Amino acid sequence: MPRELDTSRLQRFAPMPRRAALDAPQEPGRSAKAPEPAPDLWPSREAPQEGQFTIRARLDEIARFRKLCKDDRRTYADMLGILMDSFEKGEGGAH
Repeated sequence: MPRELDTSRLQRFAPMPRRAALDAPQEPGRSAKAPEPAPDLWPSREAPQEGQFTIRARLDEIARFRKLCKDDRRTYADMLGILMDSFEKGEGGAH
């Protein structure tokens, strides 16, 4: 027969009353008058600014690009950015 679950230890996770939190002893060197700004507790719910597109290419070129990404441990998007930056700097050959 299974043992009964002891939930009494969960009481320490209950929120402290606001008054008790203000009366709690302060750490040495900290002022009780200036509260710290509250950190962002929740991540933004805005949609990420991302897009997607398809490129038609020969299968050997696709395999070459995938191998390049895998060998350098990069995502396709990161490698595309690197290649475009390199091209714009003039390292991409004649255009």
